[in-house]
Amino acid sequence: PPPGARPGPPPPGAPPPGAPPPGAPRPGAMTMPQVAAGAPMPQPGLRPMPQPPPRGAPPPGAPPPGAPPGVRPPLMMPPPGGVPPPTASGAPPGPPLNGTAPPPRGPGGPPPRMPPTQAPPPLMYATGASAGFASPGGAADSRAPPVGMPPVGPPPPMGATPPTASPTGAAANLCSPHHYQSLAGGAGDVDQPLAEKFRTLTLGGSSRTEVALEQLPRPSAEDLTDPPRFSARAVDGGAADFKQCHPKLMRLTTNALPDSAATKSKAGLPIGAVLQPLARVDDVAVPLVNFGSAGVVRCRRCRTYVNPFVVFTDGGRRWRCNVCNLVNDCPADYICELDADGRRRDWKERPELHLGAVEIIAPAEYMVRPPQPPAFIFVVEVSYSAVSSGMLRCFAATLQHTLDRLPGGERTQIGLITFDSSLHFYDLTGTSPQMHVVTDVEEVFLPQPKELLVNLLEAKQTVAALFERLPAMFAHTQTTEVALGAAIKAAFEVASHVGGKMSVFTCSRPTVGDGKLRNREGGTKAQAKEGQLTEMLKPDSDFYKTVAVDCSRQQLCVDMWVCNSAYADLATLGQLPKFTGGSVYHYPGFSDAVHGEKLSCDLQHNLTREQGLEAVLRVRSSRGLRISNFYGHFIISGSDLLKLPNVDEDKTFAVEIAHEESNLSETSACVQAALLYTTTSGERRIRCLTMEVPITSALSTMFETADVDACTSLMSRVAAEAALNSKLLDGAEKLQNMCMELLRNYRSLCPPHAKNTASLLLPESLALLPLYSLALMKSALFSQSTDVRADERSYLMFMLATMSCHQATSLMHPRLFRVFPANEPLASTGLPPFLPLSSASLDAAGAYILDDGVALTLWLGRGVHTQFLQAVFGWPTLEGVDPGTLRQLPPQSSPEAAHLHKLCETARAQRSWGWMPLRVVQQGHGDAAVVRALVEDQTKQMMSYPEYVVHCHRYILSKVS
Repeated sequence: PPPGARPGPPPPGAPPPGAPPPGAPRPGAMTMPQVAAGAPMPQPGLRPMPQPPPRGAPPPGAPPPGAPPGVRPPLMMPPPGGVPPPTASGAPPGPPLNGTAPPPRGPGGPPPRMPPTQAPPPLMYATGASAGFASPGGAADSRAPPVGMPPVGPPPPMGATPPTASPTGAAANLCSPHHYQSLAGGAGDVDQPLAEKFRTLTLGGSSRTEVALEQLPRPSAEDLTDPPRFSARAVDGGAADFKQCHPKLMRLTTNALPDSAATKSKAGLPIGAVLQPLARVDDVAVPLVNFGSAGVVRCRRCRTYVNPFVVFTDGGRRWRCNVCNLVNDCPADYICELDADGRRRDWKERPELHLGAVEIIAPAEYMVRPPQPPAFIFVVEVSYSAVSSGMLRCFAATLQHTLDRLPGGERTQIGLITFDSSLHFYDLTGTSPQMHVVTDVEEVFLPQPKELLVNLLEAKQTVAALFERLPAMFAHTQTTEVALGAAIKAAFEVASHVGGKMSVFTCSRPTVGDGKLRNREGGTKAQAKEGQLTEMLKPDSDFYKTVAVDCSRQQLCVDMWVCNSAYADLATLGQLPKFTGGSVYHYPGFSDAVHGEKLSCDLQHNLTREQGLEAVLRVRSSRGLRISNFYGHFIISGSDLLKLPNVDEDKTFAVEIAHEESNLSETSACVQAALLYTTTSGERRIRCLTMEVPITSALSTMFETADVDACTSLMSRVAAEAALNSKLLDGAEKLQNMCMELLRNYRSLCPPHAKNTASLLLPESLALLPLYSLALMKSALFSQSTDVRADERSYLMFMLATMSCHQATSLMHPRLFRVFPANEPLASTGLPPFLPLSSASLDAAGAYILDDGVALTLWLGRGVHTQFLQAVFGWPTLEGVDPGTLRQLPPQSSPEAAHLHKLCETARAQRSWGWMPLRVVQQGHGDAAVVRALVEDQTKQMMSYPEYVVHCHRYILSKVS
């Protein structure tokens, strides 16, 4: 209809607007006017455009009648200060340090309702002073709340889950399982049982465009803290099923697979698995299995390893494969008679027959050469940027104190190459290190090939002396040119005969020799173009991918440590770790004083964590299914073998599962992942992970057993790949469309009495999917803001490809809790109660921590009390102080400092993948990352969480009509 047009009359037989529809779940429920077929809907990915207000109505955004006059503050943030702070005598008094809760902000009365025909107007997103925080003196913000939106005020606490739909009285009989069996699927599918567990979000207001904040699904404290445990796979609420693989090692997106491609399409669920083969599992150990003279027991056709779901027949002399159904003969040394239940009598003594995750000792036929020793070769930039930023000093000091903890024992080998506009090689075989300089970076050669990689145990004193002298050797360099490509080719020549791990440390974009790169960033104007944003996510040169393929062939993994102060073209440099199973580390604007501790802890964790060498990974699925897509850092050999020169406990891979046959005849399906690798101690092993789940045609079963973290992880990888192949907006829209189509398909499974036009129905297991999808679309990965640099976006791409489900959830939906005033008891997590990610949760007189799994960001409001600053940092005021340079006082200095130290250590202990530094930002000064993390708020390009829920509901109703 044209803008401002009045709604037409309801269709024949429909109740009038505002009247309760027949079969409403409870008396007095408010309903939405019937949506006519073909009505225009908001375009996916964009906020609804405003319509002109009715005649006589106030303009959008105007304060309600009676509101005190107020002036909207500007949207610009003040620049950070850079002068020393004044003395304590000049500190502002601030609010009293009494530990009271912040006053509610916003006007006391509810906002005026919008006319039924008026859509919510788009609002400019305010940051810093315009974010609507309470003033230091406690006065409420006088600005009017957005028209047509819920009242502004502190949202309900995290973890307050609204009750699921459970009608009482006469309607209760309609929700019984017997009644479901007698009803059709609600959308013409008479063979589909209806959903029994669902969550209802009721839309209120005169235009049905408001959702009460307490109804919105939010993750609980356990969802954001505890990693998955075996208890998540308890059978009927009883003991855990240890026959299934541990959920930290492998998780399916749904624990009931569709029986056909048509069923999969009808559900709209992503079907796949997320694997973390060497993950650290705390609540159960992965046992070691040695088949001895019997040899590894595998299916002779599909090569599946024996597992708890195979069936033994013929008195224990044969076994049927649960993947391809082939009957195999047992080796003579593996035969055991069966009991009355048809199980082997020794099944409890054999871990491979009752545990879903085992480690098998591989015999000699699984080796193509002697086990590879752990070899570490470091390629370090020593230009002016590397020395002046402190990166070289931080690297050398960390290595000097980590030599004793490098894995491999007496087999470990080590080497070092430094570079600027020339290459520097080090002979470590003598009593003191000798440096050889090669200035020709076009034709690289090794001055002494055999002395550049040495045994660490034999040359430990020489290696330690080199790392101790290294910063002083280049302290006065003025060289700014960098020959990174030549240094990497030289390191490949040094370590190609043995393989291992190459760690590359750089601070500058390569400008000399092979692999030199141009500056593609080009300033703000180039960034603002959508095509330019996507192009800068693609590599600018094939040189690094070619080198990566050669490294993978020689079992050499590459890790990139980029400590740049300007554009480094991380999209191109990241091709090295992407195709060698490595990792990308990014420290923009590196300074030893600010980022040194983070770099040091990351490097120690990278070198000492559990890892496997010269590995290959294959995922098998039951007959009729196939692995269609792979996501992660690897090279595919053939059609389904992933080559991994190095795999560690933090590396994660994802696969998509498709149907090869139109219909599956079996009642269950098996997914088995096998990782063949060499331990750092020289043993060849096979880590075998197995899961078997039912095959079903019931969509409700698939939704009830869905894993929201695994679904979000797989969907995010699919969306990121779509963004790389097309545009960033296409990736965000693909993610949004997958979410909304899934919810639309689920609505057809709900009972008819629940499907009124004023209710959005969510599957209980996927209630958080809209929030997680919106959070990912608002992240820096898909953001259209010019504040996001190209290297930061590329870094997020590489991180997302190797993140575990729990780590990805932490990045998309951080934890927010209050540090000051500390007037609330600690929760069961050891931290204060988590707050919703909204500006309404923040108060200008408080201090809060945002934990995204990468860093702990301490956000200080403008009006935070001077006594808190003095007790924690030793400064009475932040005026003229760069918050990024603040450091915590020792915990014994004050109770406030001890409290902050305790919270930081507790949060770090709950993140196993790395150490998180504490970064300090002030309201309006460098807090853009915190503002972006407030995913429930509205931005210039994206909707708020309540708006997004309403948008999903409108889309679903338009498709249904």
